[in-house]
Amino acid sequence: MNEKVLIISILALLGIGFVSILFIVVPWVSHLGFAGWKRLLVDDGLIIGAILLFVFGFYMNTRMH
Repeated sequence: MNEKVLIISILALLGIGFVSILFIVVPWVSHLGFAGWKRLLVDDGLIIGAILLFVFGFYMNTRMH
C-alpha cells in the first residue's frame, strides 16, 4: 500500500468518526431526540457494544505485536 492510499483511507476514517460524533454521540449525551426509555436503552447498548468491540480490537492488536 502506498502512502497516498494510506493517507486517503486514514482521512476517510477520521471523517466518518467526526460525522458519527456529531450525529450519534452528541444526541446520546444530551438525550435529545429519543422517543422513550426503551429507545434510549437500545441506543445506549449499541454504543456501549461498539466501544467494547473497539477496546477488544485494540487489545488483540497489542497482543499480536
